[in-house]
Amino acid sequence: MLVLTGIPCAGCGLTRAFLFLAGGQAARAVSINPSVLPMIAFLLYCGYFRYVKGEKIRYLGGALSILAVSMLVIYGYRMYLYFPDRAPYVYMEQNVAAKCIPGYKEWIRKLLHFGTGPTS
Repeated sequence: MLVLTGIPCAGCGLTRAFLFLAGGQAARAVSINPSVLPMIAFLLYCGYFRYVKGEKIRYLGGALSILAVSMLVIYGYRMYLYFPDRAPYVYMEQNVAAKCIPGYKEWIRKLLHFGTGPTS
C-alpha cells in the first residue's frame, strides 16, 4: 500500500518486528509494530491445535476476526498518533498514485495538511 498510495498499511514494519522478536529484542519489536503481539498469539493458538492436539483449528474464523480487528485498532491508533512524521508511519511522496493520477499529490497534501502550519 505504501508504494501504491504513499500511505503505510497495518502490516508496515511487521517483518522487522518479527526479526527483532526472533533476535530477542521484544521491546524494539513492539515499538516498530505492536501488531506483532496479536499475530504471535494467533500463531500460537493455531499451532497448539494443529501440532500439539493434532486437530483441526477450532474457531479459526473467530480467531482471524479477532486478529484482524486488533491489527486495525492498533493501526488506527498509531496512525492517529504518529502519521505522517514517525517511521514506519510516514508518507512516501514517490508513489504510483502520485505518478499516475493527476492532482493526487496536491489532494493528499491538502488531506494531510502538509505545509499548512502557521506562518510568521
